[in-house]
Amino acid sequence: DFVMNKLQLLSDSEIAPLTKTVTPRKVKSSIGGSTKKTKATRAPFGLQFKHLFLRELNQFFRDTDTMKARIGVGFLLTIIVSLVFFQSGKDWGTDGDQGDIFTAISSHRGALVFIAVNAMFSSSQPMLLVFPTERPVFIREHTSGTYGTTAYMLAKTLVDVPANFAFCSLSVFVSYLIIGFNGNFFYLLCGVFLLAVVSSSMSIFLSAAVKDSQTALSLSPAIAMPQVLFSGFLIPSKNIAVWMRWMQWLAPLKYAVNLSMLTDFHHSAVPDDRQDDVNTLLYDNEIAKDSWWLYMTLLISLFVGFRLIASICLYVRAQKYE
Repeated sequence: DFVMNKLQLLSDSEIAPLTKTVTPRKVKSSIGGSTKKTKATRAPFGLQFKHLFLRELNQFFRDTDTMKARIGVGFLLTIIVSLVFFQSGKDWGTDGDQGDIFTAISSHRGALVFIAVNAMFSSSQPMLLVFPTERPVFIREHTSGTYGTTAYMLAKTLVDVPANFAFCSLSVFVSYLIIGFNGNFFYLLCGVFLLAVVSSSMSIFLSAAVKDSQTALSLSPAIAMPQVLFSGFLIPSKNIAVWMRWMQWLAPLKYAVNLSMLTDFHHSAVPDDRQDDVNTLLYDNEIAKDSWWLYMTLLISLFVGFRLIASICLYVRAQKYE
């Protein structure tokens, strides 16, 4: 493990001289006495996946410190955000006071944004810290022919996704009661959950693409901060320069916020005399009322896409040591 870890920290130019001093092990062929390189034979895919899944599951439940920290921090942040926006979901402003109406609806939107931001950071940070420490083990076992990249990523995904669903369910349930959201609870949970798994996938991709956790943590603000800027909370989308506006569609947070706003600002949950104000808010942030399924499909596509790219990065790294 120590040698594998050191090798991963070396650049290609530093590794090249070492490869010249290592001769692949060869065996004699039964025909003509020629030599050929040995190649490890892997177990069937189903057997690989079974043992990897059980190992990931055991590791998840054994790492109680990480689990407690994740639940504790996530719950604490949820309580703080919920209390800051206490019952803002029920406040539609004072009739006739347009400034108060605007403030009330903006607070409502802010609560939806920060619940999504909390889910994004709560799911991405653990992967940035934990995954780089697992990568040397993956490379060693992959190069020895123990299992393939697909089985490894699938097993990790099937443990990570239910865990994110449980954490998001707790967070959305608490905030739903304290803030007083009006939309369908399960639709709201769906948007937050999809953002969480996409954020987790982005962290896995980042950790697989760089050398160590320090580099991954250093690069993470470059991925997170633009999403907050383009979420529509700090500035309406229509006020962003046209030549930059397209960048919002690369931000998973934007899609999740759109889903949350379409859910909680649904016409059935908004008073009749506030429909025009809500429609203006949706228009200013370029949120189409009939695009709920489109936003959800795009989030699912990003989740699958980042997992596939992360798998490719892991495979390419492992190939360097074979």
